[in-house]
Amino acid sequence: MSELEKEIIGSWFEIKSNTENITHLRDYFKLSDVEIKNTILKLHESVEDGIIEYKKKAFEKPFSIINSLNFDSTAIPLLKEVANNINCLTYVILLQRLISKKVIKPKVLLDQDKDKEEDEIEKNYSVAKVGEIVKEIQDEIKAQPDLKSNKNVTNILIQVQKYKKELESIKKILPNLPPDKQENFRTNSKDAINDILSKLVTSYKALKKETDGMQENSKKLHIFETYDFSPIVELLKKQAEISDRIKVTFNFADREKFKILETVRTIKVFDGKIKEWLKKEYDYYHNVSLSESGKREVSRHFCLEIIRLLEKLNV
Repeated sequence: MSELEKEIIGSWFEIKSNTENITHLRDYFKLSDVEIKNTILKLHESVEDGIIEYKKKAFEKPFSIINSLNFDSTAIPLLKEVANNINCLTYVILLQRLISKKVIKPKVLLDQDKDKEEDEIEKNYSVAKVGEIVKEIQDEIKAQPDLKSNKNVTNILIQVQKYKKELESIKKILPNLPPDKQENFRTNSKDAINDILSKLVTSYKALKKETDGMQENSKKLHIFETYDFSPIVELLKKQAEISDRIKVTFNFADREKFKILETVRTIKVFDGKIKEWLKKEYDYYHNVSLSESGKREVSRHFCLEIIRLLEKLNV
């Protein structure tokens, strides 16, 4: 077994041991801020065919380098750069695999946990959040004056007035109370304010369900919940394995500086296989969505979710 093949096997073995956990993947790949930003940019640029477009372009680069090396050596300084870009591709594919396995819960599906989040709002009654609600309601009334007659809007405005009165009462009474009675007064005032804010938030939720009901229902029918992507999980694993093979091969050729063309040519055999796998993946998107526009939408959503994950790494 050649030294190159040993490195290829060893690299993939290390990656395989980290493929089932997003934290382990992140720690293994350790992408730099520049690599993350560049990858996000390339994903954003893949506006037509989404993740398939991104992967096609990324896979095409090393094979174009191999073709150019058939004629001259000017592409040799690019070997390391291409290897680094392909490493980012491997990471993206493995993130896509975890999304397809539902190991990673996409943001759009996380939005369905808003009821839990809103329950927390009702428990904590964030004054800042209430201020946002009031501002939103005021803006909506300006845009739609008829909304002022809505019962939920009316109740929100009533609770706002009660809230202001309660605050004024606290300011007037609390400073004049004996110290031994202040704590009990604070507790009672807090309970009163919480009751007011609870009613305000409840009315706000009811209003949003009333005005945005159709929109909220459509969100629940998101692609990642509607379609089963488990059939492409193994396909994505194969793509990632070949992607890593390309990275290791290019790094090996760049490091050894010996028989460079002969070394990088060893991956040429996978060019047709990669194209076949990408076509098979895209065909699957068509099969589940039943349309050309549907398959592009699926592919673009994979891009969007991976961009979100990468942006979290770059925080």
